Amino acid sequence: MFKAKTIQVIPTLTVHATYVANDYVGTSAAPMEFALGTNNLSPRTGTIVSATLIDYALQSISTELWLFNATVTPPNDSAAWTISDADALKLVGIIPFTTYYASVLNSVSEAIGQGIGFQLPVGGTSLFGCLVTRGAPTYASGDVVVKLHVWED
Repeated sequence: MFKAKTIQVIPTLTVHATYVANDYVGTSAAPMEFALGTNNLSPRTGTIVSATLIDYALQSISTELWLFNATVTPPNDSAAWTISDADALKLVGIIPFTTYYASVLNSVSEAIGQGIGFQLPVGGTSLFGCLVTRGAPTYASGDVVVKLHVWED
């Protein structure tokens, strides 16, 4: 039986500036944590079925959510996106946000039908994410919300 879960994270932007293409968008040297909670299953597995990015700044810029099964060390906020070879091995998938639907106050991008399977290491209780912009948005802290929709096995 699957257990559906939606986890919402609002990244704290350290620099919160005008970004350039291929910059990391998030807390300097810290990924977002999508806490699944604790359980007695080991190893923990599931499927990422979809994701939502809410853009309160109405920038509507192509962005990617890189997801990992353990914590990683991203660069500083607003620095060029890079990860170590060891962190690359933790990658479970990349979710693109390319099409946005705008209202007067915000825009929303949905990545539906992802079907990205994951397995956390023994004792793991979270997925970790990093946002990478492929354009030049201007964001302040609180301007971006990421929702991850997961089915746990």
